[in-house]
Amino acid sequence: AISRNLWTQHLSSVENLDYLLQKNKPVSTFIILKEYYRTKRVLGNRDAEQTASLPELSDEQIIMGQEMMRHSTTACLLSQPTLLPIIISIMIRSFVKFGISASSCDGFACFGLVLCGFFRDLNKGREMAKAVELIFAKRDWKLIKPRTVFICETFVLHWTAPLQASFVPLLEGYRMGLYTGDIDSAGWCLVTRCHHLFYSARALEGLQKEIDTCIDILSQLNLEAHRLCVLPYLMTVKRLRGVCTKDSCMDFEDMLKIASATNNLSNRGHAIFAQLELLVVFNEWESASKLLAEAGNLRLSIPGHFVGVRFTVLEALISFKMAQTSALFARTKWKRRGLKAFKLLRSWAKKGNVNVVHSLHLLYAELAVLKGEGKRVEESFKTAVMVAATSGLMQDKALAHDLAHEFYTAQGDKYWADYSYEKSQEAYSDWGANAKVDEKIVTS
Repeated sequence: AISRNLWTQHLSSVENLDYLLQKNKPVSTFIILKEYYRTKRVLGNRDAEQTASLPELSDEQIIMGQEMMRHSTTACLLSQPTLLPIIISIMIRSFVKFGISASSCDGFACFGLVLCGFFRDLNKGREMAKAVELIFAKRDWKLIKPRTVFICETFVLHWTAPLQASFVPLLEGYRMGLYTGDIDSAGWCLVTRCHHLFYSARALEGLQKEIDTCIDILSQLNLEAHRLCVLPYLMTVKRLRGVCTKDSCMDFEDMLKIASATNNLSNRGHAIFAQLELLVVFNEWESASKLLAEAGNLRLSIPGHFVGVRFTVLEALISFKMAQTSALFARTKWKRRGLKAFKLLRSWAKKGNVNVVHSLHLLYAELAVLKGEGKRVEESFKTAVMVAATSGLMQDKALAHDLAHEFYTAQGDKYWADYSYEKSQEAYSDWGANAKVDEKIVTS
């Protein structure tokens, strides 16, 4: 009887917030747009300060409904990301209509995710993250903070700030999660920190130790879904270092099977992302193109995540490389896909995304190769190397030298081909990618 009464209260709370129970299937673009513009109209022109100053909610039943929706956002992120904008839109409208509670911090952070990941409104997304920060400054809602740190650092702030800026907040989010008992959010903070360390070009030996430690912690905390989001990167690091044996490493296919069995789109996305990184480093363009064709638009698997940004870089690069060697029809198809991804990256850079600038120069070079603009190719490769080196991104500096070596070799320019080869070997060695260094020695 008590259980039935609680369940009735839950349903009543949800109904008060105009929440409709959704089926686990992709939501149409029309519905997403309709809910978004409806929410945008309700929010009006409120800035971060005005948003944070909304009255505090006292109705326990409405608070319960907001809390229920907050818990459903994690399931959406993992299994059905297109449902997320619908749930978040309803939450935001409830905050404006009824007032804010502790769940509002999560809701506004997630709305920042929706703004950045779905609608590419980076400035407004950052404004939502700022509103969350102001809410915490005014109210003592510590229990929700670890999860909010995870959402802001994983899906919002990287769009306009260097990845390296997230290392300390994510570690603090992990510690707060352990302290407050929010083990799930603590685990997600660790997962994102591993991803950002990987893409910030940490030396591979030290990075492997960091990821190994993270996986051990996640195993002790019994966070299997979290662990599966990190495993693909550990395997990639080991293969790059040349220390991955069949007995010590799970296969990518095994990871994809687990993701499929659990209907976890996020785990599937990470397994494919890591595999693409490996194929690009080893210049296996045919295999990379097949995987890219099978993968589809993986940005929808983890909307707003930096991994989706990196996927766009790889998508453009692989497409341009395939267009350079394909026959007419396939060349047109690959060039079109590459240009679409390239224009998307360029639009993000114009809006303030500092994490894609060096990649854009590399893509300018490969696009110039495709167009036969030799002088533009050389200038773009040099700029890509310089910007990556200035940013401390060893793997992208090495990749730029490696692709420049391919270009100069094809041009018959032995001096610059040898120079680029030596520099790529040096950069890959500094990064710790011994398997790549050894492969190039054997090939040469």
